[in-house]
Amino acid sequence: MDSSIMTRDLPRIALILALPLAGSCSRDALPPPGPLDSRDTVQPLVDMPSEVRFDGALPIASIFPTFGRFALSGIQSHRGARMAVDDLNRRGGVRGRSLKLLEYRTGSYFLDARFAAEDAVSRSGALAMVGSNASSLSKAMAEVAEADRMVQVSNVSTAQDLTWNPVTGASHRYVFRVCNSDVVLGRLLAEFVKERLRATRVAVMYEVGRTYSAKLAKSFIEHFQDPKGPRVTAEFSYLPLEIDFGSQLREVGAFGADALFVPGSFTDATLVAMQARRSGIRATLLGGDAWSSQLLFKRGGPTTPAYYVNHCFPPLAFLEAYRARYGEEADGCRAPLAYDAVQAIAAALSSLGPLSDENLRSGLAVTRERLRDALARVAFMGKTGSIRFDEHGDVSRGVAISEVVPGPHAYEVRPYEWLGAH
Repeated sequence: MDSSIMTRDLPRIALILALPLAGSCSRDALPPPGPLDSRDTVQPLVDMPSEVRFDGALPIASIFPTFGRFALSGIQSHRGARMAVDDLNRRGGVRGRSLKLLEYRTGSYFLDARFAAEDAVSRSGALAMVGSNASSLSKAMAEVAEADRMVQVSNVSTAQDLTWNPVTGASHRYVFRVCNSDVVLGRLLAEFVKERLRATRVAVMYEVGRTYSAKLAKSFIEHFQDPKGPRVTAEFSYLPLEIDFGSQLREVGAFGADALFVPGSFTDATLVAMQARRSGIRATLLGGDAWSSQLLFKRGGPTTPAYYVNHCFPPLAFLEAYRARYGEEADGCRAPLAYDAVQAIAAALSSLGPLSDENLRSGLAVTRERLRDALARVAFMGKTGSIRFDEHGDVSRGVAISEVVPGPHAYEVRPYEWLGAH
C-alpha cells in the first residue's frame, strides 16, 4: 500500500480532514496539532517515546502514523508490533533478554517519518525499526536506514523501489519488507482475472498522482493485455478527493468492460461501485490491498461478487486476539504483517547468539550490521505465511484473493484463493 505525492501545503490539509477520524482512535492516536503559525514551514509531527535509557532490553522502534491520512492503518500496525513483542516476552524474550518496543506515533507526511527514524537511530539505541505502512513514509525512513546502517522492515509498503532500484538492480541493503510489491500484486491479480474470471475487456480506473494506484494499475495492464490476442484494457483516471465518477463510468460502459479494476482506497472503491450500479454497469469489480477495510461497500456496492488482491488471509486466531485486546476489528493484513516484521527481527537477533551489554551500547553499530546480515538469512513460518527474504529484501511468496459477496444486510469478505507459493 502506498501514499499519494503531496505538495508542501497538502499535509496541513490532510491533518485537518483527518481530525475526526484520528480522534476516534483514543489513546493510540496523536493529539490534534496546535494552531498553525505564520511561518512558511512544516514542522514534523512526531510523538517520541520518552523512556529510552538502557535497561538491558533489546529495543525495536515502531514508526507508524497515528494522525492524518494513514492513521487507521498506522494504529493497527503499531498494535500488531506491540502484540508480537508482548508474545515474545511471554515466551522468555530473545536469549534471556526481553524486547522493548519504542513507539513513534507520527503524522502522515514523509518528514514526520524521517524525523522519527533519525531519532530512533541516534537517540534511542534501537537495534532495528519496523515501519512504515505507506510507501512515501517508508522511503523517507529508508534514506535514514541506508545512511546510518540500521535495519528497517516494512509491513505493507508496496512500492517496488523501496527495497531495490529496478533501473540499476542495486539493493537497499538495510531495507526489508514482509509484503509483496505492487508489481507482484498486479501480476498475480492479472493472472487470476485471465485464468479464473476469463475476462477479456478490463477497464482500469486509477488515481492521478498516487504512486500506489498508478503502479498497481501499470503492473496489472502489462501482465493482462495481449497485443496479439483478445485481452484488452482501457485506462481512466481521476483526481485526488474526486467523488463524482460519472464521466469515467460512461466511458467504461461504452468500452463494454466485463471487469473494472479500481486500484485505489476502499473509499474510492465504494463510491465507484455505488455509481457504477446506478449507471447499469455490471462489470466485475477488482481491487488491491487498499480495499481491505471494514468500511468497504458499507454505504453500497455491486450486485455481484467483487475481488481484491491482498498480502495474506488474516489468521482467525490473530483476529480474535486483536479484538479481545483492543475491542475493535483488524483490517486486512496490516497488524499481522507488523507482527511478522517484529518476529523476523527477533529471529535474526536470536541467531546472533547471546548479546552482552557492550554489544548493545558501545558496540551497537557492529551489532546492527550483524543483525542486517542475519535478517537476510532468516526463514520461518509467521502468522501470515512463510517469511524468507530474497536478495533484494523482499519476501518470496504468493498473494491472497478475497471475495466480497453481497448479502441481505451487508457485504461479506471471504477467502477465495491463494496464488503462488505460500
